Amino acid sequence: MQEKETLDERLPGLFEPDTLLPIQYFEAMRKKHLLEGEKRLILSVLEDAIECFMKCIDASTSKGQRLFRDADEWIALEDKRWVFSFDNVCDMLDINPEYMRMGLRKWKEKRLDAIARRRATLALEAERAAAEAAMQPAAALVAPPAAPAPAVAVAIQKPAKVAAKRPRVKRRPERVRIAKRSAGKLRKARA
Repeated sequence: MQEKETLDERLPGLFEPDTLLPIQYFEAMRKKHLLEGEKRLILSVLEDAIECFMKCIDASTSKGQRLFRDADEWIALEDKRWVFSFDNVCDMLDINPEYMRMGLRKWKEKRLDAIARRRATLALEAERAAAEAAMQPAAALVAPPAAPAPAVAVAIQKPAKVAAKRPRVKRRPERVRIAKRSAGKLRKARA
């Protein structure tokens, strides 16, 4: 009997609504929404840097090479003073920055090795094709030479890059160059 009374006493309390003021509800929702937006922005910064790092590692254009270099430097820099440094971005997203940095370094080494092997293979194929062309009998001189294979043509056009790092040349900011050009034109116009 005792159990039934306690259940009867508790049952009405289970179906009573919780009281929550509208300001309490909207304040909680606003804080949650802002945090999600900020984290999405920070995540997009990290995604963009990693995308530039991975896509532009073997870029042939100067813009692609610059994007890779900037992303590589940003990832390698261990600095916590700047809000959007790699370490701070990873910390805000609850990612271990050293673990991420180590994984990206290993990926970079493997990718550079694969690129070097591919270019060495292409260079070897080009040398073989050139040697075979030189060894052709006199009858081949009468017939027109065949076009080189696409892989050989790529190897001939694009020599293998040297692994040594070139010294970085500091360039003047674009604004300074434009200002100096404008000043020169102004002097010529006055003369």
